[in-house]
Amino acid sequence: MLDKPLVTGFKIATLTKIATSVAVLVFVSTLSFSYFFPQLDFRLSLLITGLIFLGMPHGAMDVYILSQQLKSKKQMLLALAVYICTTLPILILWPLYPSACFLFFLSYSLVHFADSDMQDRISSKKLRIIEFLARVNLPFCLPFIFHQNETLELVKWIHPNVDLLAAKNVFLVLGYFSLSFVVVHTCLGVLRLVRNFKDADVAFFEPVVICALFIFINPLYALGIYFCFIHSIKHVVNVLYKVKVQFPLKILPYWLVPLAGLPILFFIYSNNVELLGQRIFQYIFIILSSLALPHALLIRYAKSKFIIN
Repeated sequence: MLDKPLVTGFKIATLTKIATSVAVLVFVSTLSFSYFFPQLDFRLSLLITGLIFLGMPHGAMDVYILSQQLKSKKQMLLALAVYICTTLPILILWPLYPSACFLFFLSYSLVHFADSDMQDRISSKKLRIIEFLARVNLPFCLPFIFHQNETLELVKWIHPNVDLLAAKNVFLVLGYFSLSFVVVHTCLGVLRLVRNFKDADVAFFEPVVICALFIFINPLYALGIYFCFIHSIKHVVNVLYKVKVQFPLKILPYWLVPLAGLPILFFIYSNNVELLGQRIFQYIFIILSSLALPHALLIRYAKSKFIIN
């Protein structure tokens, strides 16, 4: 277990500076997107900037985590080869079995979100199981309950050959299942808060906030807000606290590599808005969903070895 933080002498002041810098970048970038691409919805501009400054670094940190655990360049190259090869089955099978691949993607993504976002302070196994069950189905099943038509349209936009109507009742049952555990988890949290108010920790209330997010906001924006501004931020901060590095800018190259592809996308967008909204978006989603599998496996391994919380 690595006890030293990412930045030597890492304190709240440093975290505040990082958070403030990211907030400024997101704000300026959102305004820039709105100015140069006025046809973009402001909310979509916000999600794009959140993806650039939070979502992409959240995934790019995988390479850095690997580099800190492996002893030689040969091991690193082998690990990267395994990482990339893990994506190939989804990339190959998606065009042939889009519905099955999409459901598989949902399965490991929802498990990864719940596993990664749970509170670190809970030591009781029963409470952790309750929190996991409360979280696991929220990001997709709640939109399916409260915004079913919009969710189905979003899925069709992601890939026109994905058909989820046959699994509609399953999503509804899973959604209500998690909602019941959100109630149980919240009641237990309130009870613990009342019993030990001096050590107040209201983090147990987060699943309720996530529920409100997916109940009252359009599925596309709710998913984007959750991924960029909840899941990704928590992961980045987690790595900052747990993985040792002398200077935070050492992570910068791992963020710049995927960032380099964005000018190409913007060039395509400026010349053909409809193309980006359909085919290009579909390709991006397939690639991201395939990368999500090795990412989820790596984070689960890192948590099991206490490399990160």
